[in-house]
Amino acid sequence: MTETAADTRFRRLYEEHHRAILSYFLRRTDRNAAYDATEDVYVTAWRNMDSVPEGEMELAWLYSVARGVLANHRRKVQRFSRLVRRIRNERPTVPLEPESQVILSFEHQAVLDALATLSDRDQEVLRLAVWEELPHAEIGEILGCSRGAIDVRVHRAMRRLVKAFDPSERKQDVRPAFIPEELS
Repeated sequence: MTETAADTRFRRLYEEHHRAILSYFLRRTDRNAAYDATEDVYVTAWRNMDSVPEGEMELAWLYSVARGVLANHRRKVQRFSRLVRRIRNERPTVPLEPESQVILSFEHQAVLDALATLSDRDQEVLRLAVWEELPHAEIGEILGCSRGAIDVRVHRAMRRLVKAFDPSERKQDVRPAFIPEELS
């Protein structure tokens, strides 16, 4: 297999600058995240080799990509922290009876199962609106559509979720795992 000019250029770009980019991340985040972020920078560079300037501006371009990767990483950490806080806040302060814990567990799983039946598009809009608690205007920016379109999408996705969650609406072709002999 022969190496193309883009392969050669990418290899040189990596060899010349990966330490500087890794150091940039190591000064700003933990070791594992720094290595992952450095990898993300070079994946971006590989995908956009035609856009990477030549010469003195290469490193500046890589730093600008690194800055964006770091911002994405920080947003991800913030979302995760909010999620952890939210989960902690949802726990009852008084220990539940074992029966209540089982019922709550089944209800939680039923909602997750119902959510899993929805399209990726519906799941995404519901996660952003309900789980992340983002305003519809912001969701519109993220998904590239108007606030009004998001209002409609959230409403319809919620309606489909309720329908999927309602036992009377579930598919009837699901067979029990065990049928007693006297019933078969």
